[in-house]
Amino acid sequence: MQQKIDWSAISPDESEKLKDELVEMWEASVRSTHHFLAEKDIRFFKPLVRDKYIPVVELYTIRNEQNRIAAFMGLSDELIEMLFVHPEEQGKGYGKQLIEFAIYNKHIFKVDVNEQNEKATSFYLNRGFDITGRDETDPSGNPFPILHLSLNEITLLVSDDSLEIRQILLHKKRFLDLLLLADEQESMIDLYLERGEMFALYDRNILRAICVVTDEGDRTVELKNIATVPQYQKQGYGKRLIRFISRHYAGKYDTLLVGTGESPLTVPFYEQNGFRYSHRIKNFFTDNYDHPIFEDGKQLVDMIYLRKKLSE
Repeated sequence: MQQKIDWSAISPDESEKLKDELVEMWEASVRSTHHFLAEKDIRFFKPLVRDKYIPVVELYTIRNEQNRIAAFMGLSDELIEMLFVHPEEQGKGYGKQLIEFAIYNKHIFKVDVNEQNEKATSFYLNRGFDITGRDETDPSGNPFPILHLSLNEITLLVSDDSLEIRQILLHKKRFLDLLLLADEQESMIDLYLERGEMFALYDRNILRAICVVTDEGDRTVELKNIATVPQYQKQGYGKRLIRFISRHYAGKYDTLLVGTGESPLTVPFYEQNGFRYSHRIKNFFTDNYDHPIFEDGKQLVDMIYLRKKLSE
């Protein structure tokens, strides 16, 4: 079990001893994996790691049965800043445990890795991270290229009936064809896609439905887009996604909004899923879209908003 280090709760003497233990473990790990570093490089980084880097990150440690630090991880607001496992403890799942804690508990999906540390790069690539950028030097200006990696997607739910819901973190536009089924104009989708959270529902590893949810402030989220692959429509997948996001946001938000055209196909669908009429925006579709929008043979003019109360 990982333990968070609270430096304010540790005496100065204990802090110094802990820093010594951490940096010694760091050195052992680096010597076993960072073969591109020369002795002078390790001597250069060691005091920086001990006195500058370790104290400023949100630090988590895992201790072995002998109460020695087997692995530790340092986090900033949005980045896994460091992750080291003692060479004698490698292969025991400690790195995987810390990564999963960062992802699922701290919602951190990015990490930087030394390009020459091929083992670490493979570790992250095998866990769904993609390389999104590269720097020629490390932050200290040394000639050690840094790779920036971000997680592509994470699995949030696996049900007993083979359904799986994943949050899509990168490359959201690969689903554009499906999103356009629910929102016909790409420029309108662009207004919310990147700022929204995207969820995809898979059944037996086949994509069935997708949705995008945005934070609108005042403890309110909005379902901006929900679409089901045509051959799987009317099989309950949209309903399952709405049920999931209602649970997912409950407690953190009070209200789930959705806007739709005044259509006998969509309004009853949302009402059956717990939504009730909220308000309308006159001429929304005619004012904001570059072509007339039709559904079931009827041109859509006003945006009808419905709301659903979220409870824990």
